[in-house]
Amino acid sequence: MSLADDAREPQEESEDVTHDTLLRGRVKLIQPARGFRSSLDPVLLAGFVQAPYGHFLDIGCGTGALSFLLLARDPAATGLGVEIQPRLAGLAARSVAANGFDARFAVAAADVRAPGLLPHSAFDLVASNPPFRPLGKGLLPPQTERSLAHHEVALTLAEWLRVAQVALQPEGRLAAIYPAERLDEMRAALAAHGLAMARLRMVQAQAGARASRFCFEARRSALVAETKTETPLVVHEQGRYSAEVRAMLGEES
Repeated sequence: MSLADDAREPQEESEDVTHDTLLRGRVKLIQPARGFRSSLDPVLLAGFVQAPYGHFLDIGCGTGALSFLLLARDPAATGLGVEIQPRLAGLAARSVAANGFDARFAVAAADVRAPGLLPHSAFDLVASNPPFRPLGKGLLPPQTERSLAHHEVALTLAEWLRVAQVALQPEGRLAAIYPAERLDEMRAALAAHGLAMARLRMVQAQAGARASRFCFEARRSALVAETKTETPLVVHEQGRYSAEVRAMLGEES
């Protein structure tokens, strides 16, 4: 899902990057003018995950949109973002300073699978807007940043779930947004890693439409008696973002 212009206030710095805002200016985001740019997905996920977040890990943080939204929503939260693409990690680090999050958030330009990179059982929340298209399905974008961000080129579903499983403290939560057509695959993959969905919310472009995404929160299987399925999130109503999405964007209280 793309993030429309009314959710961004871009100010071009050069041909290479733009300075954008979320939450009506409360969150600053520096991102490439061309190549990988944030979508609406991190906004929807941040609106779904319930605070407090404690100490969180953002797997594949990109330029930092999801992490910055979580930090803005919970002033007590701290976190670590890991991004394999050096340019995106560098822009995220610049945005950390621009947002004044230096004491609460760090960015690691690294492969999240690297041995010894992450402490075990150290995070209260693992959140991710991960690569969501398996290789062999759909055309790879010619732009490398987009390919790595959207397709399982460098990080498969099983790999990032394994990272999350090891990084989470015993009562921690995993939260992500994913394509609706991979719901059954996600359930099976979570079970294979000793996790289960505690909360599930489908995302629809319009009321009654077929879901395009789902947001979920998972915990250790032993902690989940059943999945709480919530009312679908409707993104658009009467040609504009729904009131709930506008609230997630900071446009309505």
